[in-house]
Amino acid sequence: MIGEQRRLVLEGFVFELTGFFSAGGVTTVTVSANGNGESLNDLKGWAMEVCPSDQQFFENEVSIVSCEKRRRHGAWLPAVAQKTSFELTGDIGFAGVMISDWVGRYSEDPDVEYRIVFDKELKFEPFSVVTMMGEQVNRSDGRISIDLSAASALDRVWTTPLEKSFSLFIVVPEGYRPEGACKIAASATRRAAHILHHKGEYVVDDALAPEGKALKSVRAELLCCVRILADIPLKSATACGDNVQVSAVDCFEFCETVGYADEGTTFELRDITVCPKKKSFDLTLLNAYGGRSVYRLDGKFIIDCKRCPKGEAGNE
Repeated sequence: MIGEQRRLVLEGFVFELTGFFSAGGVTTVTVSANGNGESLNDLKGWAMEVCPSDQQFFENEVSIVSCEKRRRHGAWLPAVAQKTSFELTGDIGFAGVMISDWVGRYSEDPDVEYRIVFDKELKFEPFSVVTMMGEQVNRSDGRISIDLSAASALDRVWTTPLEKSFSLFIVVPEGYRPEGACKIAASATRRAAHILHHKGEYVVDDALAPEGKALKSVRAELLCCVRILADIPLKSATACGDNVQVSAVDCFEFCETVGYADEGTTFELRDITVCPKKKSFDLTLLNAYGGRSVYRLDGKFIIDCKRCPKGEAGNE
């Protein structure tokens, strides 16, 4: 069995596997790259091996869905990734993905993390890495690998679903009143969302672990601003047949721990859903003046992994 080796040093650059997730018909691989100060040149491109046991399958059946990059754990931005070919890379000894991007050679240069998504569920196989500096091509002697015998090698333990409260204020015109909380339609939209990964030692509840406890080394914290928009239907005894509603909108910031994981595993924003909890809505009359009424709409929204609980979500 090949031992675990998540990092490779090649020609003055360090490559590290930071995530591998295969489910839902796709495979996501994240690899970080940074210089250690030993290279005389910056890196202009590199390649990683994919499906080494069946290169023909990769070349004919697998497509690259997307490629993104981020520096110093900042925002994900588009990056360029292409399948290797003789015309593009020459003969590098394997089939895989070519990343055309700059990586600084000095250790103080920002590290770059790349996230590549494929349109097939692929099993993990140890893979080689190639660096490209002009016409100079260097292939690693070793391969990046993970210990698949560990049951929770890349497992994540979620702390979701989480509930947060919110309040909105509405002004109802003269002659109208709200139809009722059960008629309210609401939506939630994420704004400026980020996930921070904190390293440490965390003992968490895990039903799949021995004695129901697991030791994790990464805590994922979601920082997010949520925009809540609510539409409240109104009715009037004198204006029969009218279809009238008022809307209220506001933004709410929160910071919550959403899960724990082992080192090398990351949480992604696409795995997290935020939606209103429909049955939580409540209207309270606060004041009335000059024929108009002021109401407070209280409710909750749910932070969950992948999807909202059935029967709980409002309109999204």
